Parts: sequence; C-alpha cells; structure tokens
Amino acid sequence: MEAPVFIYYRLTDFYQNHRQYINSFDASQLLGDPVSPSGNCNPLRTSENGTGIYPCGLIANSMFNDTTYEFARTGIAWPTDKDKYGPTRYTPESVVPPPNWALRYPNGRYDADHPPPDLSKDEDFMVWMRVAALPDFRKIWGRNDAVALEAGRWRISIDMNFDTTLYGGRKWLVLSTTTPLGGYNPYLGITYMAIGGICLLLGLIFTLKHCIKPRSLGDTTYLSWNQPGGGLPKNKRAKPEYCNGQYKPVSDGDVVLDLSKLNRVFTITQEESTPPTILTREIKLNICDELQLPENTDQKDFCDKGSYVCRRELVTWKEEKGEDLKKVTIIQPIAGEFEKEKLSPEFKATDPTADLTKSGAQFSLLLKGGKYKDQTQSAQLTLECDESQSRNEGEAPPPPPPENKNGGGMSGAGIFFTM
Repeated sequence: MEAPVFIYYRLTDFYQNHRQYINSFDASQLLGDPVSPSGNCNPLRTSENGTGIYPCGLIANSMFNDTTYEFARTGIAWPTDKDKYGPTRYTPESVVPPPNWALRYPNGRYDADHPPPDLSKDEDFMVWMRVAALPDFRKIWGRNDAVALEAGRWRISIDMNFDTTLYGGRKWLVLSTTTPLGGYNPYLGITYMAIGGICLLLGLIFTLKHCIKPRSLGDTTYLSWNQPGGGLPKNKRAKPEYCNGQYKPVSDGDVVLDLSKLNRVFTITQEESTPPTILTREIKLNICDELQLPENTDQKDFCDKGSYVCRRELVTWKEEKGEDLKKVTIIQPIAGEFEKEKLSPEFKATDPTADLTKSGAQFSLLLKGGKYKDQTQSAQLTLECDESQSRNEGEAPPPPPPENKNGGGMSGAGIFFTM
C-alpha cells in the first residue's frame, strides 16, 4: 500500500445524530472564550460542585480515546474545522475536565503542570466533534505520508480506553489509502448507481407509454394567466368604472349615470347578396364586459377571449339541396382587455357645459386594445340621452321598436357606433 496511508477507527451502533447529542456543545467556549457554559451542554455543563466543565457537553465527553503510535496525528482535520477552535483562556483552577477525561489528569482536575488542552491544535478532537449522520461510521485517526505499507504481517499497539460494551456497539481498525478518484467509499457509488438505474427504468417506462398512448397536449390559452381578468370569475372581475352604476361623467358635476343596464351584447349586421353567396358583416359589442363565445361557434371563428368589440365577415353559399355552407373570412378584434393590449376606456361628455339631463345630451366612449394585421384598432361610441324611451321604476316598457341595423334601442339611451 503506497503512501499516504490512513488509519481510521470505525464504530457501529453509536448514534451521533441524536438531537440532544448533536447540540451538546458551546461554540464560544470552543473558540477559547472564558464563558460560563451554555444550557446546550446539559447535563455536562458543570461539575457537582458547580465548577464549569471544559470542554462541556456530551460530544466532547464521549470522544474516542484509544491511542496508537507511528502515525501522525496532524493534517487529519478539515481547514474549516480549525476555524471553530482557539487557545483557551481559562485558568486551570476555573474549570474541570469532562468525566470521561478525568483519568488523564491527577485527581481528575487541571493544574499548572496539566493545564486545559489547547483545542486549536487537537485535530483528533476536531474530527470527533464533526458528528456523523449514521450510526455506523468511521473517522480518520492518523496518517503516514512518508513510508509505504509493505505487504506482510504487521502488529499495531493500541491502548484500549473506549468501551463499546456500554452501548452494545463494536469498533474496528481500518487501513486505507487514496487514488486519483479519492478514498474508498462504496456507499456513494452504490447510491449513484441505484438512483441512475431507477431513473433509466422510469425513462424507459414513460417512453413506452408515450409511444403506445401519447398524452394530448393542453391548450395554453385556457390557463388562468392567459384569461381576461387573470382567470377570476366574471362576478369578481373589476368592470369599467362607467358601468358601476354611480358614474359621474363630469367629476365636479351633479349628473350621475347608471350604465349598468348596458351590460349586454349589441349586434350590428349588414348583408350583401351576390347570388349564390351572401356576405354578412357583423359587429358584436358590450361596453361593460367581455364578449362570450356565441352558441354553435368555434373559438377559431370568433375574436380572442377578452374582446369587447368584435367584427366579423361571413360568406354563405346557398345550396339548392342540403344545408347552406358558411365560412368566416375576417375576424377583427377591435377593442378588448388582452395580455399585451388593454381596453383603456375614455368616457366623457361631448359638451360638458350642456344640460346632461336632457334629450340629446351626448357622451363619447373610446375603447382600445384591438389589433388586426399589426394595426392598432379602436372603437368610438356615442351615447345619447333619449327621454322618449325613459320610464319610471315599475312602469311597463313601451312596445319594442323595429330592429335597428345600425344600433340597439335601449330604455333612456341610444348608441351610435363608428370605427
């Protein structure tokens, strides 16, 4: 075995990872500060007469203390371990050693000839204080960097001080060396091979499943963050301010408008017949809420979700026998609340100085957000008061007016639409 040669001690059934054990030390004391040991060190914080124990705690008291020879005891701790320890500033009479260390000192106490240890140089102690995660572990005990270990029979002298029979464990002596890949550690390699094998098996299973029964891809347009209003239910979305029922078109005026009754879909259509086809131009709008997909209409044949104003052109082929054929040729979102483009409504009185409570008073509403062939779209609506259509609460409505191809009749209001 070529140098360097390392000697380890291995312990079984020794639980350094116990919660009370792993916290049983005082970091300030280990740095050399002459402090009163903290409560973490209980039950080995002070001796029976109240003198502080140095080093205190269960970890220090249970340190592996068998000894061997011909192996260097330096260069076995990590550089980061050495940053945690410093020369002690305790006086010999101010502290006592841990109970399991007492036999090393006359009368079980520190004195001038046998002072407290300098933990900043005790690398055996540093290695032991770095607790193990598992009950079966090994820690480095010494190293020989100069002399190779020749093949043959060797005898090692060990002072047996660490009693494993107290807790039913066993101890071992391990000789090892390093390679360009590091020290011998089969556990890590076995773990990597096992995890790699599991991943390979799962990958094969999922590949076969995908080939035999592939999963249909989802439509990302239905994800909540792609929906108007962030995917909130319609009754919880914020409506435009002018649709809240108590809207003042002139901020310092007394006129209050209730446009909540206009929260409905208005349809404007125009037909041109050129047999055997009919061209239909259709505009749907709702100034208070997004348009819903009409019945018997595919989403691809209507404006995107979030549209407030949508223009379409449909061509119908008249068939002498069978059903007529229809095809949507133009889909033009004019205004709406979309991911990148916003409605940004602008509502104002056409003439703020006029009497806004009388017939003929007009209000202008500009809706934006649409985009068609990379061109920005908008809709300009004019709302006009119509007292002839007004009625008191509870009064029966007048007979419905004839269908208006250019707008929608409404109690107390008329709508005129331009693009």
